[in-house]
Amino acid sequence: MISGLRDVRAQLLVVVAVLVLLDVAAIVLLLSPAGRSRGARQREYERLRTEKIEKTAEVTPAIGMDRKLATAREQIAQLKRERLAQHYSTMSEQISVLAAESGVGISNVRYDERTGEKNIPAGYESVGISIQVHGSYEQDMRFINAVERQKMMFLIDAVTFQGAKDGTLRVSVHLSTFLRSAA
Repeated sequence: MISGLRDVRAQLLVVVAVLVLLDVAAIVLLLSPAGRSRGARQREYERLRTEKIEKTAEVTPAIGMDRKLATAREQIAQLKRERLAQHYSTMSEQISVLAAESGVGISNVRYDERTGEKNIPAGYESVGISIQVHGSYEQDMRFINAVERQKMMFLIDAVTFQGAKDGTLRVSVHLSTFLRSAA
């Protein structure tokens, strides 16, 4: 009888071991991609695909950043060369050319260095320019339009009518610009 119990016990241990192995295999199958349902795999695929698209969209603006920075530096250097004067004489010359082209007379040209202004980058100085313009209405408007359209950067702050005499208008024009340093 004892030997029969031992045989039964041995057989039960084999059966329990087989059942434990089957349980482990079932758990592995359920946790593996093969064990999931088609719908669960499809949802996981869509989630990962959406995540990839979002990550790609985050990274895309940085692609070619070195070329974009080099281009921006070139454009900044070109803007400085073409639109910002380095000397007051360059500004005076440009204003004189515009006045001659529009047929107006100019007088009382005054430059005002605005040293206390905020947000002016290093290497630049803010300059205000006041000009008295004399000419017909059409000539004065041609001068103001030419100032707005020409390459050198002049910002028109104010235009004030000063008076008229014999068909000639006197207009005060106040401009702002920046003077760049020699460096």
